[in-house]
Amino acid sequence: MNKLKFGWIKIIKGYLKGLFLYGLIDEVYAEKRCLDHLFLLGLFGKFIGFPYLFNYYHLRVMPYQIRRLNPWQRRILKERDFFDHIKD
Repeated sequence: MNKLKFGWIKIIKGYLKGLFLYGLIDEVYAEKRCLDHLFLLGLFGKFIGFPYLFNYYHLRVMPYQIRRLNPWQRRILKERDFFDHIKD
């Protein structure tokens, strides 16, 4: 009985969160993606042909971010058309 009761509460909580906060959360995630692209461009720009100055801090940060290189390269170099930029 208690599991069923808490299951419904969780469903209602998720529904209300999506109803009231989806637009706000979507904007936060979009801003985070932009900053993430900028950070990775500064770190791995040479791999996609963007010139940058290499310094000591790149060497310090690179081992932590190297696992994100391949997905980021695919996102940046993916061909896009007009309909990719239209929001639903």
